[in-house]
Order: sequence, then C-alpha cells, then structure tokens
Amino acid sequence: MAPELHARVRKLFDEALQKPESERAAFLQSACNGAPEVLQAVNRLLEAHRTSQSFLEDKTRPSQRIGRYIVTGELGRGAMGIVYEAVDPLIGRKVAVKVIHLQGFADAGEAQFLRDRLFREARSAGALSHPNIVVVFDVGQEGDLAFIAMERVEGVSLYQVLASGKKMPRAETFDILRQAAAALDYAHRNGVVHRDIKPANIMLDKGVTVKIADFGIAKITSTEHHTVTGMVMGTPSYMSPEQIEALPADGRSDQFSLVVVAYELLTGRRPFLSDSLATLAHMIVYADRPSARALNPALPTDVDMVFRRGLAKLPTDRYPSCKDFVWALEEASKGTAIAEPAVKTPAPDPVPATAAPAIERAMPRASNLTGYLLGAGIVLLALIAAVLIYKVWPHNGQGPTSGDRQAKTDVIAPVAAPPAAPVVTQFIADPPSIASGAAATLRWNVTGATEVALDQGIGRVAAADKLEVKPLQATAYVLTATGPGGKATAPVTVTVTVTPPAAVNKVTPPTAANKVTPPAAAKPGKPNPAQIYTDALGLLKTDQAKAVELLKKAASLGEPRAMIELGELQMEDNPSESAQWFRKAADAGDSAGMVNLGALYHLGNGVLEDYGQAAYWYRKAADAGNVDAMYNLGRMYENGQAVGVKDPIHAREFYVKAAALGNIEAKAGLARLDGQSKAKSKEETP
Repeated sequence: MAPELHARVRKLFDEALQKPESERAAFLQSACNGAPEVLQAVNRLLEAHRTSQSFLEDKTRPSQRIGRYIVTGELGRGAMGIVYEAVDPLIGRKVAVKVIHLQGFADAGEAQFLRDRLFREARSAGALSHPNIVVVFDVGQEGDLAFIAMERVEGVSLYQVLASGKKMPRAETFDILRQAAAALDYAHRNGVVHRDIKPANIMLDKGVTVKIADFGIAKITSTEHHTVTGMVMGTPSYMSPEQIEALPADGRSDQFSLVVVAYELLTGRRPFLSDSLATLAHMIVYADRPSARALNPALPTDVDMVFRRGLAKLPTDRYPSCKDFVWALEEASKGTAIAEPAVKTPAPDPVPATAAPAIERAMPRASNLTGYLLGAGIVLLALIAAVLIYKVWPHNGQGPTSGDRQAKTDVIAPVAAPPAAPVVTQFIADPPSIASGAAATLRWNVTGATEVALDQGIGRVAAADKLEVKPLQATAYVLTATGPGGKATAPVTVTVTVTPPAAVNKVTPPTAANKVTPPAAAKPGKPNPAQIYTDALGLLKTDQAKAVELLKKAASLGEPRAMIELGELQMEDNPSESAQWFRKAADAGDSAGMVNLGALYHLGNGVLEDYGQAAYWYRKAADAGNVDAMYNLGRMYENGQAVGVKDPIHAREFYVKAAALGNIEAKAGLARLDGQSKAKSKEETP
C-alpha cells in the first residue's frame, strides 16, 4: 500500500474507534468516499482490534490481563503504544505495563522493529538499579502482544508541568536537575546512554522524586554487538550535535540534552527553535549558543558561561559529568563567580574509561611580573595582576580545532543588554489581488534579524528586498524573521480572481416570451484551503486545538503548508505521525515537505534511518530550488553518506548552488573542502 494510503487508513481507523460501533459503518462509507481499497483496509484493522479485545477478555474474564498482570486502567498513549496501570497478583504490587498490539501494523518490518525496540528498553533499563531510574520488572510477549512491566510512578512528567505554564521555584528546579544528573551519571558508569532525555521522560514521583523513564532507545556501550543499532534516534530539539551528525554518542550527549532541559526550565524556552527540521539540525550543529540572560534578565552573568560550555558543539568541551554541569549552573545562578578551572567542585562520581576526560585548562603565569616588584606590596600587586590577567585570558586554554566546527573560547566580558526581538516593519503584496497568470510583488523589510525566510519553497531572503510571484490560486505567504532576541512572523495573502467568460455576462432584454426570473440564492463557494491555513496560523498561540482542526481541514483540501505545519507540531511528541504529514506534503510536490522528510530519514527519527531515502528526498527538494536541501545533500556527499564513499566533487557542486543562494553553512563547506584539498596536495608533494 502506498504511504499516503497507509496514512489515510490509520487516520480513519483512529477516528472510527472514537465512534460507537453502530455508527462506524455509515461513517466509513462517507469518509472513504468511493475508495474500496481504503474501506477494506480500515475494516481489516477494526476486525483485528475486535479480535485482540476478545482475546484479552475471553482469556481472563472478568478482568483484562496482560501476561499475569491484571489491568486496572489506562495511563496514556503515545507513538510507541499504550501504557496501562495494572496489578501483579503474585505480590499485589501496582505496576505500569507498556503494550504494543503488533497485529495492528500492516507492515511486518515495522512490527518487528517496534517489538525489538520495546525489548531493548527492558534490557537497557533492567540492568540499572538507581532510585532515580524507573525500575523494569518484566518483559514478555503473548501472541501479537508485546509488553514490558515497570515501576508505577505516581505523578506527572516534567513536560506536563512545563505545558501547564506553572513557574517552577528555583530551588525545585535545581533539585530536579540534581536528581536527573545523578541518575544519568550512574547509567553512564554502567555503560548505558539514554539518548532521548527530554521533559516527557523525566517523571516526578509524588511530585518530589525524579524518575528517568523510557530507555527504549538507549545504547548499551559496554557490549560491542549492542553499540550499532542502525538507528539515530532522539527528540530533535534536545539532540546533541553528534547525534544529529550520526557520530558516536556517549554520556556527554545525555549531558547536552539535560542542559537543554535546564535552559528551558530557567528561561521558559528551548535554546534551539525552528519551523524546519533541517534548519533546527543546522542550528544545533553550527549556530552560536543563545543567551539565557536575554530571555531571563534575572539570571546572573555567569549562567551564560555555564550554558555555553554545557551546549558546546564538541563533546570534549562539555563538563566531565552531568553532576559537574548542575553544580556549576547552581553556583552561577546564585551569583557566585565561576572561575574555570580554579573552581572547587565536589568530588564527582568515578567516570568510566569511556567517559570524556576532564578538560585541562592552562592558566597564564604572572611570575615574570613579580620579579620587578619590591617590598611589602609584592604579594598584593601580584594578586591584582593575576586577577586582571584572568579577566581577559581565554578560559578554555585551547586554540581553534580543525574539522567541521571550531571550539570557541570562553571570555568573561560584560553582558550586553538583552537583544530585542526581530521586527517585521513591512510585508505587503502589491497588488494584493491579481488575475490568474498575472504577477504580484512581495515587499518586506525586517530589523533585528540574523535570518529571514519565506515559505512556499522560497527559502532564505535578504532582510529588505522584493520578489515577484505568480500564484495560480489564492496563496498565503509567511515571512519568518529569526534573531538573537526571538522570532517574528508575518503573513500576507495574494488573492487570484478569474474573469468569467463574456457569454456569462450577456444580458438578454426581458420579453413576454422571456420572463425574467429572480436569481436563486448563490451557492456558497468551495472552501479556500489557503485562507483556512492562514486562519489556523493566527490561532496557533491562542487556541492550538482549533488551529490543528483547521490545519487538518486545509490539509484534506490539498494545502501542503498545512501538512508541513502539522508535521512540525508532531515532531517532538509523535515523530512517526510527523513523517506521515511530511510525506503527504512531499508527494504533493512541496519542497519543504521533501527536505523535512529527507531529514527524518537522515536522522532516523520517526522512520528507520535510510541514507538512500534521505538523499533521494533531498535531491528532489534541491531540484525544486530548496537551498537547505542543496546544503544537506552536499553534506551527505562530503561525509560519504549519499553514495557510501566520500565524494567531494558532488559535495562541492551542491555547496556552490547553496552558497549562490546565500547559505552561510555552504560557504563554510566550500572553505572546508578547499582546506582539505590543500592539505592533501601538501602531503602528496615530495
């Protein structure tokens, strides 16, 4: 079955389950709209669902059972399955049971992958015993039911706390971070990397005790045959640069994710935000680290220094352990000056051989100065000189490193006033209404932005410019301006009018034989998907549920931008559904959908990692003029991911195209290739 049909079947199946069984047949007849293949597939899923329910009930009447566990309620649903509350009858203990109904998946490969992932979660977490890690008790399979029984956490997740808008007290914030850091450092010492640390996986048992959950994508680093899972997984906004680039990940990747969580707790916003998955990945790997003080001026200056190190692009530049990061952040938040490395940190837990060594930072010596000082003022003047030197000397003691990224030197300097958010001072369509086939000019002017982009596959543009467009139907254009102070968007719609044929306008004088009949009421016109999409954008901040409803309506009418928006909304919590929306947009010919789908295949997020598919969709988007796709394809050729071997010739070809359209990273890629070429020539010269 084609992917778009599969997505439609799954959607109709979910909607049918929400309706009484007596109403399902009529609903499906109407919804399938003469598509017998879709109707049959949905009916097969419904029959499988009824069979699984009767299987459970017939086997264990009067109570539903999973394995030996008696189900007492449902705790939640997600991309990986359903979590039930249950009781272990042997000892009377409450447990949480995560279940996947494998027969509900038409694709046997998908079912096998999900089952393997569930069991991997059990093996990873089952090897750990720590008060801040959810305990795994059991794992099993009965027919088409795979399940894992774990500790029942009496509380909510940190994600739910953040979503409620509740402002968390500073002391409570650091208590959560300390507990999470202790759990992660323990896991790292035992060779387990979580790889998906985010607020949804940090549970708060009874509101006070942290429990790290979902080691389903954890990597066992102590056993060689477990180190390669063939997957790059995680939640994009919290992923480390090395995860995004499919490089080896260790405990410092979890530390990076914990730093993102800490940033969000202290500022109310994640450090990396973008409407495009590809752009988000670029920001995490290449962009400058944003200031936390810019979002929360109440934070002391040194907090930014701690976040810069915790969010370092290179793992070796981060803290030796998660506990070291949390300790430094807490001290900095008190206003205590953090001098690195002269800071006395509590003795960290032993770090395994696989963990990163502590960064040795060389301090400048002032011994030459003391030779010229005489009398009782020598010591005092030496101390003053040392302080002055320290204030301006690089703190990391390292020069720039070669490779894709440059290690930045931390320098203590006065923190400037928080940057203002970008402002769109003008965004208009001239004229706002055109005849079909005519042209309109988009004009805009933006201040305070480091990046400005237009949707509809246009991509990055200058801060002040104009562009001629010739839409064939009413089209909404959205201008997005991003800067250090935040992001601003502005929409404008170009409407298209169609001149009716002259014959329609012909007026026949009334005669006795030709009596004029008053015109009937005009039938309402067809819904305008572009306008519905624009209306949905206006509601996203105030009424997300209504906005999503409108976006789905616009998407059902063929509006690809609505599909993209729905994919981006699901990117964090349900990447598999996100992939389905991106595929719909890609199949509709939208280049943003193509590049986002390519990025999901590239990252292995929501779909199986597949470099061939990633390159295919990047290439289609690049052919459609998408500059991000050109850059990503160049990167794949440079890294040897596009065709299995490094291909600098094709990498340069795509970098040149992207650089010509203003892509900064592509220009850096060209410089990198030039440097590699010169180094190779130097080596080959006798």
